[in-house]
Amino acid sequence: MRLHIPQTEKTPEVILDETQNLFQVKGNCLPENIRDFNQMVTEKLESYLRELEKASQEELKNKPFRVNFRLGYFNTAAAKFIADVLILVKSHIQKNSNIKIYWHYHEDDYDMLEAGEDMAGMVEVPMIFVMIAKP
Repeated sequence: MRLHIPQTEKTPEVILDETQNLFQVKGNCLPENIRDFNQMVTEKLESYLRELEKASQEELKNKPFRVNFRLGYFNTAAAKFIADVLILVKSHIQKNSNIKIYWHYHEDDYDMLEAGEDMAGMVEVPMIFVMIAKP
């Protein structure tokens, strides 16, 4: 695992796991110092994505890199962090990297669905929306 930031009351859990080909942001995102949080995460992600570009297309076909957003709530400052991650990922998608972006939302949380649609439209990046059904 390259990066693991445990979830707190104000920050999401962030995972960058090269063995699973996964980048995930999960939980509420209201960090007090978004600039530091953003820089640390995007630098690690950028470094990994550069390495991913060197992988053969055959390797990537069999194991796409997944970007998962599983957010409960995020504030406007955190929206910049999310947009920065999406812009970074988009630049590598355009280089033919096999990257899939997933935006998870609870079936009754239309605000979170709309937020994901807005982000995808603003950054102009393909996103797969995954509804989480109530248990």
